[in-house]
Amino acid sequence: MNISNVVRALARVSLALTFVVIIAGSVVRMTGSGMGCPDWPKCFGYLIPPTDVSTLTYAEGRSYGAGQMVLRNDTLWVANEAITGTSLFNREKWYKYPKHDYATFNVLHTWVEYVNRLATVVYGIPVFLLALFSLLLLIKRGDWGVFLLATATVVMVGFEAWLGKLVVDGNLIEHSITYHMFGSIALVALLSVIVFRMSVAKLDARPSSVFTHSLLALAVLIFVQILLGTQVREHVDVIAKFESNRSLWVDMLPLIFKIHRSFSLVLLAVAIWLYRRSHQEPMIGQFRLAMLVLIAEVLVGIVLGYFHMPALAQPLHLFLGALSFGLIFYSWLRARFRG
Repeated sequence: MNISNVVRALARVSLALTFVVIIAGSVVRMTGSGMGCPDWPKCFGYLIPPTDVSTLTYAEGRSYGAGQMVLRNDTLWVANEAITGTSLFNREKWYKYPKHDYATFNVLHTWVEYVNRLATVVYGIPVFLLALFSLLLLIKRGDWGVFLLATATVVMVGFEAWLGKLVVDGNLIEHSITYHMFGSIALVALLSVIVFRMSVAKLDARPSSVFTHSLLALAVLIFVQILLGTQVREHVDVIAKFESNRSLWVDMLPLIFKIHRSFSLVLLAVAIWLYRRSHQEPMIGQFRLAMLVLIAEVLVGIVLGYFHMPALAQPLHLFLGALSFGLIFYSWLRARFRG
């Protein structure tokens, strides 16, 4: 078995799944499903969440396991131990869920959040294997770089999971989208470096320093734009709680939205200059694809800003932004280190 090939494959799979998790998380926000499971890591105390509210309705003769929940009088009650329901609700057998007072069951929200959690669990498998095989690569070849990068990736995934628990326990704490997105972009960067280090493709010549530095500048600008976008999204979530008419949302957004919208012009200007300059530079395949993705991301942003924020455009906008960052960052790696 060629350990280098295994590490390369695991890094690529992990990188691809990073974008899947980003999409899943964005769909959770789009549908307002962030509290679809009010506890963590279980969902209403179940490993597999209920599909009907009757499961969470207290009933005589029904068996409840320790930690399972029922909804009663707009309150989440948790079973102290394995019990069977009696004709009267015995509060000594139950306690109020202490971490927040969210007590609603919506089957769509519950299963959207549950699928998001499953996606994160699946994502963790290749990341863990990547760290394991990078250790073998360290033993065999002394490759400390890949091992440290893979270890940092595992730590970052753990941080994202821990943050997810805090978000649920705190009933969607403020700035949670920004924190999660910061971690996701960090994972894209870490895994991109591993993929690059394990890559066998090389450029025939090194691009100019001006072009190389400009690629890095564009990656940083995209990162800043993504963080600005998460701030806009935080405000959209607040507005959506009291205003259901999407056509009014844009006008109700604060100044950060206009900054985010105008900043896209800076991105386009830099991207256009880089594209024109690229004709004088050694070909980097990912760069041309990145330009197409970045243009698509801006177009979807225009749809969001001028066509009443259609729901499906929200996760697509975020996905394209993260993907354009990944492609530009990888292009910079190849240009800077002649990969």
